[in-house]
Amino acid sequence: MKRLFFFFYLLLNGIFCWSQSIDSTELITINKIIIEGNRKTKTQIITRELSFKEGDQYQRFQLDSIFVWNHNRVYRSNLFNEVTFSSIDVSEGLVDIKIDLKERWYIYPIPIFKLADRNFNDWWVNRNRDLSRVNIGMRLSHFNFRGRSELLRLTAQFGFTPIISLTYRIPYIEKTQRHGLTMSFGFSEAKNLAVTTRDNVRRFLTGEELLRKLYRGSITHSYRKSFYSFHFLTLGLTNVQVADTVTTINPNYLGENQTNQSYIRFGYQYSWDKRDNRNYPLNGAWYTAGITKFGLGIFDDGVDFWRLSFSAAKFNNLGKNFYHASNIIGLITLPDDRSYFNYFSIGFLKNSLRGYELNVVEGSSYFIQKNTIRKMIFSHKQDISGFMPVRQFQTFPIALYGKIFFDQGYARGFPNYTGSDLLDDQYLYAFGVGFDLILIHDSVLRFELSRNKLDQTNFFLNFISAF
Repeated sequence: MKRLFFFFYLLLNGIFCWSQSIDSTELITINKIIIEGNRKTKTQIITRELSFKEGDQYQRFQLDSIFVWNHNRVYRSNLFNEVTFSSIDVSEGLVDIKIDLKERWYIYPIPIFKLADRNFNDWWVNRNRDLSRVNIGMRLSHFNFRGRSELLRLTAQFGFTPIISLTYRIPYIEKTQRHGLTMSFGFSEAKNLAVTTRDNVRRFLTGEELLRKLYRGSITHSYRKSFYSFHFLTLGLTNVQVADTVTTINPNYLGENQTNQSYIRFGYQYSWDKRDNRNYPLNGAWYTAGITKFGLGIFDDGVDFWRLSFSAAKFNNLGKNFYHASNIIGLITLPDDRSYFNYFSIGFLKNSLRGYELNVVEGSSYFIQKNTIRKMIFSHKQDISGFMPVRQFQTFPIALYGKIFFDQGYARGFPNYTGSDLLDDQYLYAFGVGFDLILIHDSVLRFELSRNKLDQTNFFLNFISAF
């Protein structure tokens, strides 16, 4: 009797599973797309990111993968703290898609209190923790201006490097939501100025007189051909004026003892971005390449060179909370020789080699290749609504990743220049271990212990992602 019962149990279970497999291939039609939680953001800004629309047909089993992929598309707009997709059966073969959103806080009047140097480690070691090298001021950023994912940013910075700048980015200027514009203008002046480099460390000139005035302005036209493909055309103008004392120390600062330089740059850049998160990606890929001409012959200032750049990054989920990230960055400039003000370097922001945070590696051409294997130790979202009245901050996320890394690179030195001789024209590498702490809005704290080619072992603290 038990065997007979067991036989019927297996038979019924098999029929159930078979019927489920048939249901999973049922053809369904999307009836409505219901979006909730977008109090500020316009609906078309969200639907622009979706790969489906009302009336589209899919097999039911496809919904899960469609939800995962579209979640990444909407979340990486950096407009929302949380994005949730779900389906609601309306009738046989007809479903509504519901998208629940929790918007971020978009207006940030943030006081500026930051170091003037390239990174925290440069300030701590090379500048002897000099508190006079601090910038103060205010940066007002409106990240979702008019609810259209526009960016309006005004910066007023004083202290070591005074800066006034204004940026206005409009991602879409017409109904098809493909063309956009970004306009920016900035002015800065300095009584403390890096005028030369020695042993791959920038050397500053400090005085009571004004050493440099710098004006920059640009306009960029963007074209979004598809969900992941972007084209950019940029026209920019730069004017820089320096004091005679600068050219006395470095006659090549602007070239041939010049104290004034103006030039126009015109460039094109292509970007294909399929990362799941722009600030701290764990899956996807990102490719970009560009060409820029500096100096169009309008000003007689000696600026006349080309820059070709490319970058490729790949992020993989290895399973069991392990992740791999790899990135290659390349730069070629022609011709090799130019003024110090127009040098390019390894050592700024993400164009850096871990293990060489104390150094700049100036080169007419260079490449960087970075590799990381990460393991998520924990990830948690804490509800703090009990004492946080602002709903956009009522969830506090925190995640910790352990990692090992290996970076390598090479920089071709500028001719007749010795400031970066220590590290130019040779293969560079470093390896190490560390932790990445991810906080609200995917902000990153990196703690890294590294050893480089110079047999230097250092502990470094950084405040931006390595990729």
